[in-house]
Amino acid sequence: MKIVILVSLISSIFSCATLMASEEILSITDNDDNNEVYSLVANVEDNTQTLKNLYKDTFINGKKIRRDDLNPLDLKNTEGVILEKRDKYNVLNLKSDNFDYDRGGKIIIDTLYNGITGDRRSIDLELAKDQNSWKLFRNKVVVSKFHVKVNKVIVVGTVGIKTILME
Repeated sequence: MKIVILVSLISSIFSCATLMASEEILSITDNDDNNEVYSLVANVEDNTQTLKNLYKDTFINGKKIRRDDLNPLDLKNTEGVILEKRDKYNVLNLKSDNFDYDRGGKIIIDTLYNGITGDRRSIDLELAKDQNSWKLFRNKVVVSKFHVKVNKVIVVGTVGIKTILME
């Protein structure tokens, strides 16, 4: 009887271990408008490397102040996953028309260039697995650092995102 209980206990431990997930930082984003830094984090199932979920962690002065749970299925919605919203404006969104939990897919960074005119810009990336982890690629080169330069208009101030520099 003790052997059956021991075998059951060991099986349970291994079953729980296979269901565990790990987190991988896909990107770190800062900007020239304030001191907030964002990390885009992938929650990945350890044994299959399947993407389970996405998070946006927000830091101020190196201290994590918030974690937002981002549903990857929302990538396919019209607005996509909203990363930054100011007042009534969706300033920075992620979108995809072919996202897959096992293979990733094309990711479009959709930005508000000018809130006065409603002009938007986009950048195409690829979310995919390399040998060891999930990564973002631009033209087949890994990118993990983004610096957002805001678009400012004299008298009005910040009206959107002018450009995103990638490393």
